Amino acid sequence: MKVLYVLRYWPALTETFVAREVAELTRRGHTVAVWSLGTRADSALAEVPPVPVWRAPWWVRWRRSEPAHAALGAVQSTRRAVEADWVTDRARRWGVQRVHAHFAGEAAECARSVAEALGVPWSVTGHAVDLARPRPSVASLVQGASPFVVVCEAWRSRVQSRWGGDPYVVPCGVDVDVPQADPGHEDGFQVMCVARDVPKKGLDDLIAACADLRLDLTIVGSPADGVLRPPFVGACQPSQVPGWLRTAGVFALASRVAEDGDDEGLPVAILEAMAAGLPIVATAVAGVPEVVDEVVGWCVPPGDLGALRDALAEASVSPQVRARRGAAARRRIIAQGRTIEGQVDALLAAWSRG
Repeated sequence: MKVLYVLRYWPALTETFVAREVAELTRRGHTVAVWSLGTRADSALAEVPPVPVWRAPWWVRWRRSEPAHAALGAVQSTRRAVEADWVTDRARRWGVQRVHAHFAGEAAECARSVAEALGVPWSVTGHAVDLARPRPSVASLVQGASPFVVVCEAWRSRVQSRWGGDPYVVPCGVDVDVPQADPGHEDGFQVMCVARDVPKKGLDDLIAACADLRLDLTIVGSPADGVLRPPFVGACQPSQVPGWLRTAGVFALASRVAEDGDDEGLPVAILEAMAAGLPIVATAVAGVPEVVDEVVGWCVPPGDLGALRDALAEASVSPQVRARRGAAARRRIIAQGRTIEGQVDALLAAWSRG
């Protein structure tokens, strides 16, 4: 099958779930091309599969939009509509059989426009910020996509209650063939976090809790102001994350709903830590309780600094508990099929349904 992915940015360091999905599709013999609407500063560190990337040349802005993209031109810029003309022509010659977008935003609007002009099915994977802070087009995307996909049961319920439709859950998957941590070691207990420094990740709460307990915290990521300082060690390539995880005693993420409404889906960093055999300290937002409980870690209310401190304190003094819950975390990831292969199995099943 020939699939055109429409993405706001490609490559993007933090969107490993897209790159891995594309890589697994191509491994299975499908042919994928990417229409990238723009670029992002973190692309230099991203690791992406070698697939064709379509970016409309500068001169498309001088072309006249075809009637097929009149609706797109009405909700976006004329330039984006003529880009869609250019992509539609190229996709028709290439023989595209399906168009798919990640995030229910501008890229999804463009994917729908191109697919309808081609007469092929189109689908969208919604994640979190795109659903928590939606564009006006979201209702039509949810109801029109074949199918509309979400990454966790929590968002399936929310989407249904707000916009209707019948979303299909395709959980993000991770590589389980990774070096294993030893969370039960008693020397040099370390709290590990892999996250962007944005309000919904709650890094200020995590930093405060670890400071109160005098725990060693490492955050793989860069501070929002760009000035690298402890506990931040900077962003790294996805292939380097397992090396950081294997040094830790626990993985922690204190997510919350941000003041602007931004929310989580189900953070892939939590799944990666579980695959590495780490117990998890996390907050009960969005899809997190679907994987984190007292069997695999500690799940506390978001924004409750006292509960977060208590969980971290218990983890820090309980090596046997850490070891037991870390082992259970890895077993859960595998048992629930939250692997890259499982992600693509579910996506292909969703496409066949659509």
